[in-house]
Amino acid sequence: MYGPFLAKRNKERTESLQQLPQIENTWFAQNVTLLILDEVQLTTLQKTIYQVIQGLLRKKKQRHLQVVHPEQTQTVQENVLTLLAEYDDLLREAIPQPIYILIWQITSLEKLAYTTEVVDDVLDILEWYFIHQDEAVDAFEEEDLDHEEIIDLYKAAIEEQDADAQFELGEYYSTNDGADFQPEKSVKWFEIAVKQDNANAQFALANYYFEGIAVEENYDRAFLLYEAAAKQGHADAANNLADMYFNGESVAENMLLAKQWFDVAAKHGVAEAMFTLGIIYEQGLGVDVDEEQAFAYYKKAAEAGYVEAEYRLGGIYLEGHLGQTRDVNRGLYWFERAADQYHVDAFYDLGFIWSKGLTGIRNIEKGIHWFKQAALQGDPEAKLQLGHIYNKGEGLARNIKEAKKWYGLAAEAGIEEALLLLEELDKQ
Repeated sequence: MYGPFLAKRNKERTESLQQLPQIENTWFAQNVTLLILDEVQLTTLQKTIYQVIQGLLRKKKQRHLQVVHPEQTQTVQENVLTLLAEYDDLLREAIPQPIYILIWQITSLEKLAYTTEVVDDVLDILEWYFIHQDEAVDAFEEEDLDHEEIIDLYKAAIEEQDADAQFELGEYYSTNDGADFQPEKSVKWFEIAVKQDNANAQFALANYYFEGIAVEENYDRAFLLYEAAAKQGHADAANNLADMYFNGESVAENMLLAKQWFDVAAKHGVAEAMFTLGIIYEQGLGVDVDEEQAFAYYKKAAEAGYVEAEYRLGGIYLEGHLGQTRDVNRGLYWFERAADQYHVDAFYDLGFIWSKGLTGIRNIEKGIHWFKQAALQGDPEAKLQLGHIYNKGEGLARNIKEAKKWYGLAAEAGIEEALLLLEELDKQ
């Protein structure tokens, strides 16, 4: 279970802090072990933060309000909040934003419901203070923060044991944006919300275990979490659960159950599930081949904006598959939709359509444009086609130098035909 794991890790982190020479002869030397007692008091955690802030201000040669605001007239929490408010500008220049946010969050708490999790955050502050304090800090502007939103979210997660707030806190830390991306903290808050059967947290945590983000990859745990969320009506979880049955991940391959869950996800608007149902009906995976159903699902997924379905639909119209009349212009439309979402194969096919004049109008410039888009993304066949265009000089002046360049790039990518053509040009 995650709780015992986190408690064990907190103990190990505290022991590591005790070994630091920087902690000798400080208030922390006598008090840091209080953080891992079974009954940790909120006052102890806030007193720890108070000592950190005082230490920072002392280092900055500040008077830290001991005369203006005598300690005996205020609680520990009031003392910390006073320092934070009075020296806000200075502290924002001295403390990294993630640590600064944690200090505000913990100081604002009025009661504890998740002691181990808050201690974990306090240890983040202490490790920064003793180990990384002298590293350069990027100052941030006041408008970069929304104190009320961040503090209220933390308070709701801790004090009210609000599973939705805990999930949102996990989402906050999962934002892949520099220092804000802290997946280990996302895991912590998702785990807490999962204990309360929060479907969104179950789905998010399942993704972490499936991908091995901040935790060891564990398909079995991912499967159980996807299943729990899917049974609560989480459409994306139903789709991912279906994928695991479809691919035989953690469980034996089971097309019947895969289709069952894809159906659930598709009915709730998951475009990827619609696309996969198209594959199932086209290939007859656990069902009879049904081209009409396959096309219908591909079309629904494409209309919902799923890029792979857009590309697949383009190919169906271009080739006249699944009972559809060949229609190059419709194929062109769907390839363009896929290209708008940066689908590399769509780049190539658009280059092919325009360079060959498959719509009835040949536009070599457009062909070159799309082949180059594909080539720049590493498509070796697009490089070969560009070599052909410049070598043959069809629709534009022949350019041996450009032909050699693109054949050379295609040859480097492993296209033997390009190597042979390059050797022929070198002989000319």
